[in-house]
Amino acid sequence: MLLKRRLSRLTVTVVSTALLATVALTNPASAKPGHSTPGHPAPKHGANHSDVRGYPRQSTLPVWPDNPADASIAIGVVPYDEIAPKLNALQRASNRVSAHVAGKSAGGYDLYVVTVTAPESRAEAQQQETWKRLIEDDPARAQRDRKLLAGYKTPLFVNGNLHGNEWEGTDAALRVIEDLATDRSPEVAALLKRNRLVFIVTANPDGRVAGTRPNSAGYDLNRDLTIVSQPETRIIRDLIIDTKPIITLDLHGYVNPTLLHPSTPPHNVNNEYDLYIKHGLPNALAIEEGLRGLGYPETQQARIPFRDDEPGVWDDFPPIYVPSFAMLQSSIPYTIEAPLNPRGTNLTPAERVRRSGINTDVHEVAIRTSLRYIQDHRAQVLHDQAEVYRRGLAGEPLRDIPDGYVPGWGPEDNYNTTFPRSYVIPAGTGQRSEPAAARLVDLLVGSGGRVWQAKKAFKADGKTYPAGSYVVDMHQPKRGLVNSLLEPGADITDRVGDLYAGPAAWSQGLTWGATVDTLWNTLPKVPLERINDARAEGTLPAGKSDLRLDLRDAADLLVVNSLLAKNVAVHRLADGSVVVPNTPANLKLARAEVKAHGVRFEAAPKGWRGTRLDRVVVGYIGTVEERDTLAALGFEARAVTAATLAGTLTSEVDVLLVASNVNLTNLTAENRAALDGFLARGGGVVGLGTPGASFGNGTGLLSVTATAAPSLASGVANIVNNGGPVTTSAIPHSFISQPVWFTNLGANVQVEQSYAADPLLSGWWATGGANGQAAAANNASIVRAVSTAGNGVVLFGTDPTFRLHPKGLQSQLGRALLWAAQR
Repeated sequence: MLLKRRLSRLTVTVVSTALLATVALTNPASAKPGHSTPGHPAPKHGANHSDVRGYPRQSTLPVWPDNPADASIAIGVVPYDEIAPKLNALQRASNRVSAHVAGKSAGGYDLYVVTVTAPESRAEAQQQETWKRLIEDDPARAQRDRKLLAGYKTPLFVNGNLHGNEWEGTDAALRVIEDLATDRSPEVAALLKRNRLVFIVTANPDGRVAGTRPNSAGYDLNRDLTIVSQPETRIIRDLIIDTKPIITLDLHGYVNPTLLHPSTPPHNVNNEYDLYIKHGLPNALAIEEGLRGLGYPETQQARIPFRDDEPGVWDDFPPIYVPSFAMLQSSIPYTIEAPLNPRGTNLTPAERVRRSGINTDVHEVAIRTSLRYIQDHRAQVLHDQAEVYRRGLAGEPLRDIPDGYVPGWGPEDNYNTTFPRSYVIPAGTGQRSEPAAARLVDLLVGSGGRVWQAKKAFKADGKTYPAGSYVVDMHQPKRGLVNSLLEPGADITDRVGDLYAGPAAWSQGLTWGATVDTLWNTLPKVPLERINDARAEGTLPAGKSDLRLDLRDAADLLVVNSLLAKNVAVHRLADGSVVVPNTPANLKLARAEVKAHGVRFEAAPKGWRGTRLDRVVVGYIGTVEERDTLAALGFEARAVTAATLAGTLTSEVDVLLVASNVNLTNLTAENRAALDGFLARGGGVVGLGTPGASFGNGTGLLSVTATAAPSLASGVANIVNNGGPVTTSAIPHSFISQPVWFTNLGANVQVEQSYAADPLLSGWWATGGANGQAAAANNASIVRAVSTAGNGVVLFGTDPTFRLHPKGLQSQLGRALLWAAQR
C-alpha cells in the first residue's frame, strides 16, 4: 500500500539544528568497548605511516590544447582546457591548494583531484592518517580520544559534473577553491586548520566537452558505484573510501526548484539511518535558507524529497548512486540538483549564461553551508561517523526509529534488515566458480569491506569448508556496505508504488556467479588472515584424460575464445560444456589459461562426443552494454544497425545478438537482402527481451508470445533451470529488469529456464494483472529453437547485460551464442 506523506512532513520549514544534532537512539550495548573477533584481532594503531607526505602535495598538471568545440563554452562555464591552467596558477599562488591527476577518463581526459587545507608537516599528516584509521578501526576509542576530537581535520568531499551536461558543479568547485586559496582572513585560516576539502573538479570530462550525460564509453556514471565498470567511478569510490568524508556533495542539474537530499523512502535497509537523518535534514534546511539569501526568484525555495515528495519519487534505495554509496561509507550525502537548465536551442546566449551563473551560485551555497554545518556540529558528526563503525564492529542490531524522530519521519520510512553473523565464500569443489568468487571478494574489499581467508579447513553449520575459503565476519565497520552487496535483498512491492530508478534489488551475492553461504548465528572457529585481494588458482586434471571446461563464468568463455583464436580444437558437448583434447601443445596452452584466468579444467568423460567449434564472430544490434559484455566474454563483436545491415552483416558474422528493436518492414531492399542472406546461410540469432522475440517472430525463425512486466519491475528472480546447452550449471537465481516471459511456444521451441511459481525473490514487481508476477509464474524465461532452415535461436527474458552488473548471467549469454552459431 502506498503510504502518503504526513502533514508533519509537508509542513516542515524550520528545524532546530542544535536539537537534531544531539538526538540519539540509545542502546545499552552502546557502552561496549572496542570489538575484537577471535582469530583476527582489531588492528593496532599508532603505526608510522611512512608513505604519508605532508601538505601541500603539488604537481604541475598537463595543459590540454584549446578546444573551440567544447560544449561548455556555449553555456558560459569554464571549458575543460582552462581547468588545468587555473589549478596550476592557484598552486603557485597558495600553499593551501594541492592538485594532481588521479587517472584518466574513459575518453582519455585527465581527472583532477584537488585538496584544500592548511599546510601540514609530514608528522602532522601522519598523525591525521593515524586518527582517520582509528575512527574506523577502533571507533569506540576514537569517540573518547580528546586529541583526535580537537585536532582531526574533518573532510568534506565535493564531486562535480558527474553527468557531463550538468556543468556548474565544476565552476562552483573552482570558485570555492580559489576563494579559500586566496582569502587571508583569520576565519578562513581557522577553517582550513580544522578541515580538508577534497574535490573531483570534473568527474566526467568526456561528457563535459561533448555535452552528454554519459562518459565517452556510453555509461551513466551515477549508476555504477557498486559495479565500478568505469575508470571514473573507480576513482570516485576509492576517494570516498580513502578520505572518509563527513559530508559528500554530488553536484548535478536540473530540477526546479533546487532539489537536495534527504530522499524519500524506500531507504536502503542496511544504513544506520538514525545517524544520517539527524544531520541530513537540518543541513538541507540550512542550504535552503542559504539559497533564499541569494535573492534570485528561482532560489526562494528548495525541493527536499523527504519533506515534499511521495514515497518512491526520489529514493536512496539502490547503492549505485554516489550519495547512496557514500552513506554506506558513513558519510552524510547529498545530491544537489541546480534549478535552471541552460541547454537547448531556444535560449539566447545571455539567458544560458544567466542560468549557469545562478546554478553555480546554488552549488557554492551547498558547499559553504555544508562546511559550516561540519564546523558548527563538529563533535557530534565525528562521534556519529565513528558510531556507524562502532555499531558494525559490535554487531549491534539496527535501531528502531520512532515516529517523529525528526519532523516528518513516519512508518513509511522504517526500512531495516537483520545482519547474519558471517558469510562464507567456499574454496575448492564447493565453490561454483573460482573466478566468480575472486571477483566478488575483490569487489567487497575494493568497496571498503573486510574479508578474511581461513588458514585451515573448518566446519560450520554442518558443512565442511577447505582451507583458503573466504570468511566475511559481519562484525566489521562497514557491515552495511558488505551486506548490501551480499544479502538477497528485500521484496518492496507492497511498500511503494514507484521508484526513481532501478534496480530494486541487485545482490552480487546471488547474481555474480559465486557460491555464498549465509551463517546466521555462526562465526567459523578457525584461524583467519585478513586479505587485500583474491586470486582464483584454477586447476588442471592429473593424468592423460582430455580436458573438460564447464562454462560457468565469463572467464571460462574468455578461455574458450582464446583457445579458438589459437586454432585449438575445442568441442562442445550436449550440456554446453567444452572439451579440449589432451595433446602436449593443448596442455601447454590450457595451463597458461589456468594461470591467466583461474579456470577449473576437469577430466572429460570417456567416450565423449561433441561438436567442433570454430571462432565465433558476433554482430550485435544493441547498446554499449551488449558491446562490453561481448568483450568480457572474449567474442569478436561488430556493431550492426538496421540501416547498416548490408555493410556489417557480412559472411564473417556467425550469430546476431538482437537487444534493440528492429522494424523489419522498414528495411531497405539492400539491407533486407543482407539479413535474408545471413539467415539463409544458417546464421544464428540470440535475442534479449521483447526486441529479440519480435525479431525471431518477424523473421519466422520461431513462434512465441513475449510479455513484458512494467518498466519498473526489477530485482532478483526465482527461476528453474531445465538444463541444456544454455542453462546446465547455471546459477539458481536470475537478474531481471523489466522481465519478459514466453508463452504460446511453437512446436520447435524448447524451454531452458522458467520463472518459478513465486517469481520474485527481491525487488519490485506487481503481483497481479496481465504483466504481474502471477502471469509470469511457471512460464519460460529462456527458450531455444532450431528453425526449419536450421538456424539456432535463443531468447532471453532475463537481463544478462544490464549495466554490466549480472556477472553470473554472462556465461549463459556466451553459451547461447556458441550454440546458436554452431550447433
